[in-house]
Amino acid sequence: MVRPAAGSRSRGPCRPRGRDYPSRTTPEVTATAAPAGEILVALAGEPGLQPAVPESIEAELSRRFPRHGPAVLLARPHGGEVALVPAREAAAVPPGPAEWMPRSLPLGGVPARESAVGAVLREGVRRGAAAVALLSSAPRDGGADWLGALLAPVLEDGFDYVHPTYTRPATDGMLNTGIVYPLTRALYGKRIRQPLGAEACLSPALARLLVDDPDWRRDPEYAGCDAWLVAKVLAGKHRACQAWLGAMPREPGGAEEEDVSRTLARVLGPVFREMERHAVRWQRVDGSQPLPAFGAAAATAPGDPPPHATVDRLVEAFRVGQSDLAALWALVLPPATMLALRRAARAGTEAFRIDDATWARAVYDFAVAYHVKSMERGQLLAAFTPLYLGWVGSFLHEVYGQGPVAADARVEALCAAFEHEKPYLIGRWRWPDGFSP
Repeated sequence: MVRPAAGSRSRGPCRPRGRDYPSRTTPEVTATAAPAGEILVALAGEPGLQPAVPESIEAELSRRFPRHGPAVLLARPHGGEVALVPAREAAAVPPGPAEWMPRSLPLGGVPARESAVGAVLREGVRRGAAAVALLSSAPRDGGADWLGALLAPVLEDGFDYVHPTYTRPATDGMLNTGIVYPLTRALYGKRIRQPLGAEACLSPALARLLVDDPDWRRDPEYAGCDAWLVAKVLAGKHRACQAWLGAMPREPGGAEEEDVSRTLARVLGPVFREMERHAVRWQRVDGSQPLPAFGAAAATAPGDPPPHATVDRLVEAFRVGQSDLAALWALVLPPATMLALRRAARAGTEAFRIDDATWARAVYDFAVAYHVKSMERGQLLAAFTPLYLGWVGSFLHEVYGQGPVAADARVEALCAAFEHEKPYLIGRWRWPDGFSP
């Protein structure tokens, strides 16, 4: 019998039980080979992708999985929707507006209207594919067997969902590190290291289930976005795992700069929306357990520390926000948190810290405020921006000069704080006006 991981316990007899599936290297896994059928892979992102890229992927798939014929398609906007076309026919598809080119960003925050998830799922079901994958077209780590790590769990080991995870410097992806990862882990009890990004590999059974999901009809604004996909999997009873695919792929030329407030709204809006959708489920989850992992795990890569001037600007942005937005924050945060933030603002830059418990409660408070609509949601997330920048400055102070192992340990401590403070979230969610922590 496989026992739940330590720290995971039931909150009542109705709680759906999580299962700790062993890794592929342990003998407890009984491999269930998928029926011979093609592998459908859709590439989303770079509009000028050269045909050699999908051709090389097809060749590698044929070599790695000879029982399954590969079909690599490109996701392109067409008539207000997403069309999947062979690479050689992509030039014949009239281009859509550049601002909504179908995306599958590993960085996350892909809106539903820019996601190719729906199109890929429907095409996979129509073809009866043995596995369905959606990937970014950005260049990959050539030294990693990333296609094998991504597809083998579905094709050979009977998993329903494989989520790509990449090696990144400690200072990269702060929104994931500080909010999305610890929040997702505390909510659903599954340790998926980089929850955002609509890259994924799915089994035919899960693809059929998601295609028939009523959210496509009743909530089209969010159905198909990356937060929707991940929440559907983690809140359900699906066999999920993560695959380490090497270094984070980067679009040629680098990502475009985006205002921090817009990024928070783009990323956290859908995450908070999925909290509403699955509230009954996550309120029954206590603790967390690791997901089975494939590939060479390495969450944090060595990287250059940020300049001290950058950290100083982040702390100063927090101080300005604490002064100018105090009245708005008071509509969201309880007096104890407001006091802790005032004390942090008065500290010197080198001594500036936002402790993990205060930060976890603040994130939970803003999620509850989003739920009850304490104010206009765009204004709410804009008001959250200086607080988030302050946390980033605090975190960078703590990990400055530390190696990958220490940085990973610091993230683990943050996640533990989110899990420890989860009863606070449940109380605020159930009694937003009457709960007194």
